Amino acid sequence: MTQLIVSDSYSVILGLGKTGLSVARYFQRKGHRCVVIDTRFNPPGLEELKTEQPETAVYLGETDEHLTDLIRAASQVVISPGISRNSSLAQVALNNSIPLVGDVDLFLHEVTEPTIAITGSNGKTTVATLMGNIAMRAGIKTSVAGNIGTPVLDTLDMDVELYVLELSSFQLESIRRPDLTVACVLNVTEDHMDRYPSLASYCMAKQRIYWGAKHVVYNLDDKLTVPPIIAGVRRRGFGFGQHHEQGDIKYLYDKVTKTLSRQGETLLDRAEIRMFGRHNVANALALMALCDAAEIDLKYCFAELAEFVGLPHRCQWVGSYNQVTFINDSKATNVGASIAAVGGIKDDFNGVVIIAGGDAKGANFAEFGRVLAKNVEAVVLIGRDAEQLAAALPSQVKVARCASLDDAVVKALQLSNVGGAVLLSPACASFDMFKGFEDRGDQFIRCVRRLAA
Repeated sequence: MTQLIVSDSYSVILGLGKTGLSVARYFQRKGHRCVVIDTRFNPPGLEELKTEQPETAVYLGETDEHLTDLIRAASQVVISPGISRNSSLAQVALNNSIPLVGDVDLFLHEVTEPTIAITGSNGKTTVATLMGNIAMRAGIKTSVAGNIGTPVLDTLDMDVELYVLELSSFQLESIRRPDLTVACVLNVTEDHMDRYPSLASYCMAKQRIYWGAKHVVYNLDDKLTVPPIIAGVRRRGFGFGQHHEQGDIKYLYDKVTKTLSRQGETLLDRAEIRMFGRHNVANALALMALCDAAEIDLKYCFAELAEFVGLPHRCQWVGSYNQVTFINDSKATNVGASIAAVGGIKDDFNGVVIIAGGDAKGANFAEFGRVLAKNVEAVVLIGRDAEQLAAALPSQVKVARCASLDDAVVKALQLSNVGGAVLLSPACASFDMFKGFEDRGDQFIRCVRRLAA
């Protein structure tokens, strides 16, 4: 497939896979030449590209001077979100003032329909899914894309009246100016510290979502989500307890009355939300703010919240055995997600035993250790970085170490109180032991089912 580029204008796609393939298809529709570079020798999407675009040049494997020259001569480089902007080829583009953009940037320069985008360290998939469901309940032709489901460029030819995007920090890094209808940051907690030099740089990537937005939605309880004050931009905040920010429309939860309100007006009882956990109350408040910003009647939001029980692997009820409830929160691949899960369920059970551990991704477990010491009965550790997590736990915490998830489930049950819960919420990535967080969660479910077999 390798061939020379003969056009004066072409783009480089850096990284194939699902996203890179969608970019190649987009350029083909536009009649624009492109070349694909991937350091892997057999990346996902390669066979599809060969079949669909045999004329497209593809360079696989190690970087050499010829690839560097190709990037220097390109009109732009489209980088896949899984590739760091600090990688050598990305740096060639940046050092030579070649635009380094992502697929979402290309998408946002094409679309004219209203677009809602949601980011956050945790909860963004749940909120984006629910937002799409709510809009469709309202009779709006809606596409939910981005870091969830279909790559954004593959949705451009669909009959769509509203786009709902889930955006990761990796995607936001490579968007020049989003100019969204509604931009939302749910929360910011330490994550991907193997890719970012500091929490501040990770936060800055998240905050890019606000650039040019007409409406912003943020978390009143999380200072790292607070957007800049810009004339003409409508601000909506959500949170718990009392807040007195001037000029913002506030969506709040009162833990005494157990009600959700807007500007002091009660809108919904907690009992009307089927998802459990404090973090899902926050998600419901965010959805109310998003609906108002997008001018969608809240009755559709309330109807969805009354039916939606949660996504798989996100505080998913698995079952009960010997009066102990098992909860699958395998999607909690960072400390913030696990802290939210523990805080969200601890008041609903007679003690929580957590199963945690895996690939730490450079995380600092100090805060996690303090939270666990106050809120769980015991910690069962698995995975490559179990000892790193163990070192962050105060001496009074009851700790068990297990070589397999099967053993961890059995041990967690032994350590549980009657009426308690076993929570799989690893605070780590899964690839040291599993194919992904889905595989980890599925195996947990099978382990629980074997208890009753």
